[in-house]
Amino acid sequence: MEDEQPDSLEGWVPVREGLFAEPERHRLRFLVAWNGAEGKFAVTCHDRTAQQRRRREGARLGPEPEPKPEAAVSPPSWAGLLSAAGLRGAHRQLAALWPPLERCFPRLPPELDVGGGGGGGGGAWGLGLGLWALLWPARADPGEAALQELCGQLERYLGAAADGCGGATVRDALFPAEGCAADCESPCEFRERALRARWVEADARLRQVIQGHGKANTMVALMKLYQEEDEAYQELVTVATMFFQYLLQPFRAMREVATLCKLDILKSLDEDDLGPRRVVALEKEAEEWTRRAEEAVVSIQDITVNYFKETVKALAVMRKEMEQDAKRFGQAAWATAIPRLEKLKLMLARETLQLMRAKELCLNHKRAEIQGKMEDLPEQEKNINVVDELEIQFYEIQLELYEVKFEILKNEEILLTTQLDSLKRLIKEKQNEVVYYDPCESPEELKVIDCVVGLQDKNLEVKELRRQCQQLESKRGRICAKRASLRSRKDQCKENHRLRLQLAEESIRYSRQHHSIQMKRDKIKEEEQKRKEWINQERQKTLQRLRAFKDVSSIKSHLIHTSGEINEDHPKKEESIKY
Repeated sequence: MEDEQPDSLEGWVPVREGLFAEPERHRLRFLVAWNGAEGKFAVTCHDRTAQQRRRREGARLGPEPEPKPEAAVSPPSWAGLLSAAGLRGAHRQLAALWPPLERCFPRLPPELDVGGGGGGGGGAWGLGLGLWALLWPARADPGEAALQELCGQLERYLGAAADGCGGATVRDALFPAEGCAADCESPCEFRERALRARWVEADARLRQVIQGHGKANTMVALMKLYQEEDEAYQELVTVATMFFQYLLQPFRAMREVATLCKLDILKSLDEDDLGPRRVVALEKEAEEWTRRAEEAVVSIQDITVNYFKETVKALAVMRKEMEQDAKRFGQAAWATAIPRLEKLKLMLARETLQLMRAKELCLNHKRAEIQGKMEDLPEQEKNINVVDELEIQFYEIQLELYEVKFEILKNEEILLTTQLDSLKRLIKEKQNEVVYYDPCESPEELKVIDCVVGLQDKNLEVKELRRQCQQLESKRGRICAKRASLRSRKDQCKENHRLRLQLAEESIRYSRQHHSIQMKRDKIKEEEQKRKEWINQERQKTLQRLRAFKDVSSIKSHLIHTSGEINEDHPKKEESIKY
């Protein structure tokens, strides 16, 4: 303490001027109006400070100023539709930050809750809205004057909230999607991003440890590396479990909500005395909740498959690297690592079984969807092409199911084989155990004790291990029988699929031939029709010419007859004149 110099600058660093200065407060102006068509409040927020700054910059830079980068991040105005439940949710967030707001929030009439959903923090209120709207009829909205007064109270409340909590906080609570800045995100997005980052980091650490296998030239270094690898894999599994459980959470909640709503509707249909229109409406509501529950189950299955894909991939890489390590060491040195290799094989087989069973559930769901499409197909639309296409898809899904079942049996056999190898190794070790005697003791007494106690215990252990081996062998035999039966069914399905494809090709070929023949026939008919039309046209032309010729002939004959009468009359007149 005596050696320190108070005026010394050692250990100090310069900081930017005004680093801890209070940020500029923006003046916000809120406008609230009731939107009767949507049944929500239309809320508009104007940042007067940003608007004035823009006007000043526009006047200084000219009529066409270049947009600034911060203008894109911080717009001067925001607008959105918020329900009564959404406003209450935003109020709960703001009141938690500044408790005096609790007494400032206006009382929202319960009539405004009917028909309004979503907006702000009210998204969860809309889940059972259709059910409640069916059970209780909507009440009338408040009067126009009351709504205007309520909008004014909300404007004053939002202004007070902006003064107490800050404009950015109120903006983010009211407009989380539109008004978030580039460095802000919702808690759900932050949680997902953080968990995903931890998962990626754990996966990178495991890969880094695995890459160090080539540098370990001794079994001591290799065993130490295996321990680090096991710890890295355990960390990966822990983080991946947390991440995928977080992804599963909303779908599990939706499945639970949908199931409860469906049960309530079915209970109402069974116990209540309802009219026919009411029954039809509730049945449609139950079908909708059933659909939502099925969609949630499908999403849960897909996420589960993705999780086991990651664990299987990591274990497969670990086992492959360990099998490569076994080639670099002798049998005696590698004996210490054999238990870990067996453990890895067991873990990989178990995780692969979980993956294949999850895939089996997904394929069963797809197969059920195809069956439902075939059953729900209207009679007028059940043509050959549609049915053939659905049957081909069904056979393809069935073949994928057989492949998955083969993988399940294969990994079950790997489990049994690994356990059998472990038991055989233990039996061999028991049989090769060496007993060391104390030279000070009597060999005859030791021989008697060994015969009476040691050999009996040793034989019992070996006998138990052999009995376990027999059980595993019998299970393995059953798996082989299942595989043979499954292979025959798969071959039959493959043959049926081939026949269906062949029939479909023949049907397409026949339809094409029939189409070409029909086209030729249509062409011939068209040519015949054109020829007939041409003949008719020529016949009409000929008839018209004949009619015209006949008319001309009749006219000529009439003229000749008329001229003859005139010539006969003229001589008589001359004779009369002469006389």
